[in-house]
Amino acid sequence: MQYRISSAYAHLEKEILSIPERFDKEGELIYSGRNVLKVMDIGGFRMCIKSFKLPHIINRVAYAYVRPSKARRSYDYAERMMEMGVGTPAPVGYILYKDAIGLTYSYYISLQLDGVITFREIAELPEEEQDDVYRAFARFTYDFHQKGIFFIDHSPGNTLLRKEDDGNYHFYLVDLNRTRFEPVSTQKGLKNLSMLELPDDKLRIIAKEYAKLSHADANRMAEQLVQYSSAHNNFVELKSIIRDNRRRIKRLLFPRDAK
Repeated sequence: MQYRISSAYAHLEKEILSIPERFDKEGELIYSGRNVLKVMDIGGFRMCIKSFKLPHIINRVAYAYVRPSKARRSYDYAERMMEMGVGTPAPVGYILYKDAIGLTYSYYISLQLDGVITFREIAELPEEEQDDVYRAFARFTYDFHQKGIFFIDHSPGNTLLRKEDDGNYHFYLVDLNRTRFEPVSTQKGLKNLSMLELPDDKLRIIAKEYAKLSHADANRMAEQLVQYSSAHNNFVELKSIIRDNRRRIKRLLFPRDAK
């Protein structure tokens, strides 16, 4: 086992290291799919634990000997974002298990953010609030782009928001392991917004706010984002069709192998 625990929670080391043996039996399940997310009480703190699925054989070796695992990257990137003043749940630590081949199981632990909604749920806010929140989201995105953060999975499920005591919505990025820290041009930043799955009129609101901040032509940028979003949605739909019909396609292309 390898691990790292933030100095702020070093006094909870014993409790944090007990998470793997307790994970299957305790906690509040909040997501179960490729990975599993649970909220657990650790030393009086509500913590969110992400259990990553067992990697395939190549990544088992790579994550053990070549590059940092997803859990470690999540922790390192969260620490870096917090230092840069970008919202994300406070990182607590990570735990890795390895065998003779490489990485087996891994966990990323952060503080649980309560009272939040996902980006998708902005559409459920009072109508008079929605456009202002989308503009605030555009400002949040522009800010971390300017700080040299390229958040590859900038999709609706990976941004949380909460209305704070100051009356404003504050935003928090999650699922950080595919982040890159590099210069982000205006066009690259705009394209980063193409995964939002929003109606065209809402995309235009976001694009115009982004254009205002970047001193670009608002109408042109709005139309570009609509085009980028349409291309992304078409690509996702094509991937879904291919995935759903993979077996049928294989039978058509390789009839002998399918027997």
